[in-house]
Amino acid sequence: MGAVIAGGGSAILLVGGLIWGFPWQVILLVVAFTVVLGVALSAMTLAEVRRDAERQARSRAMLAAWAGRNGGRCEIDLAALTADGEEWKLPASPLFRGEVLAVVHRDGVEVGIACLIVDEGLEGGNSWYTAILVRLAEERPPARLRRREIHRLDLPQGVESVEIGRQELCVRYAGWPDASPVLDTRVDAAVRLAASLQGA
Repeated sequence: MGAVIAGGGSAILLVGGLIWGFPWQVILLVVAFTVVLGVALSAMTLAEVRRDAERQARSRAMLAAWAGRNGGRCEIDLAALTADGEEWKLPASPLFRGEVLAVVHRDGVEVGIACLIVDEGLEGGNSWYTAILVRLAEERPPARLRRREIHRLDLPQGVESVEIGRQELCVRYAGWPDASPVLDTRVDAAVRLAASLQGA
């Protein structure tokens, strides 16, 4: 985008300035400003891409370590989760999608973590989310909890949504995991909530 602004904008200003007879000093000054603006935008975009790549690498390493501690798998490809012969159920859920995926057995139930990036459009940019899914023992009618219902639950801060699929609970948080204790707290809370739903 920066290159387009720098190159295209400079060419348009140069041609337009010559056609309308602006002094060459004014044209040169405006073209220089456009080039500087384009270079600055390019540098900011590259820095953002680098930060995103670093955040992705950190989260993937943390999820891989978490899955390893819990006897599970961490992959970036959904199909690879079943390559070890383990009969995981969560990969079949439409709620279990993302750029980094992990699935484990925790407290006797199957738990999955999906780190996803959602494109919010030109104005919103990309939003990063972590979805924690817990496999339910019995099917339940699909439901999405309202904000006031979520506030009454015993869940850590940062919850974006709580959804019940046919046989899974999905608790979605803003951002990707950046610390193991926070991730463990969120997983434990989701497992407790799933147990309470099944006992209801």
